[in-house]
Amino acid sequence: MYRFIDTGKNNGAMNMAIDEALLIAQANFGTPPVLRVYQFEPPTLSIGYFQSANKEVDFENLKIMGFDFVRRPTGGRAVLHDKELTYSITIAYPNKILEMNLLDSFHFLSKGIIRAIEIMGGNAYFSQSEDKEVSSPSCFASPTFSDILMNGKKVVGSAQMRNKFGLLQHGSILYKVDIESIFKCFKLEEKQRERLIEIGKHKISSLSDELRREVGFKDIKETLKKGMEEVLGEKMVESNLTKEELEIAYDLYKNKYNTLEWNFMK
Repeated sequence: MYRFIDTGKNNGAMNMAIDEALLIAQANFGTPPVLRVYQFEPPTLSIGYFQSANKEVDFENLKIMGFDFVRRPTGGRAVLHDKELTYSITIAYPNKILEMNLLDSFHFLSKGIIRAIEIMGGNAYFSQSEDKEVSSPSCFASPTFSDILMNGKKVVGSAQMRNKFGLLQHGSILYKVDIESIFKCFKLEEKQRERLIEIGKHKISSLSDELRREVGFKDIKETLKKGMEEVLGEKMVESNLTKEELEIAYDLYKNKYNTLEWNFMK
């Protein structure tokens, strides 16, 4: 059994805090693994654990656009969380999925997303190579061999980390996308920005664009639940955050994800 939790909309720091809190709570209290779905309010630029905020992020443009900012606990490149369903999967030790290596478990869990898109009528698949054409701080501008594509364009980007508690995988499933906004988030020369926007139009897409019909959060939420149940062979039981999970999340929000030390540590 997996718990299935929709936590609605939160800012970037709280969303990262909840993800980590779910994993810690599982390890400490023995609760079942969790598939969580959520959104960001306001839209938020999250950077990977190893990225430099000061070197790469254009904070003036973020302020003008009204976007938030946070550092993720996972690696990878920056992601603008806007018109998307964000998901996270948290699995504590012991679990058979944690017996797989990181890449195998990543692909296994991601198959639930591919299955969800199939249920919606689309054909999604893993990228077979890393994109060498473009170097960008943006995750969606630089597809890797582990990203999910439709018709050659990236529609899902994910990252996974492991620690002493277990596994956290989270990612973005785009139902709409604004290519220009993505590249306004970064420190780029104007000619470079214009070039990346044009390249991005050929490499980044959304479920609504590729399915050629309007798709929203609720549509993806229901099909993701079904797709994950099929792939994992586990029942998704709707749940809410527990008192203990909320307490851990608020502590992580206050003392980690909402601090300058964390967000600007590199």
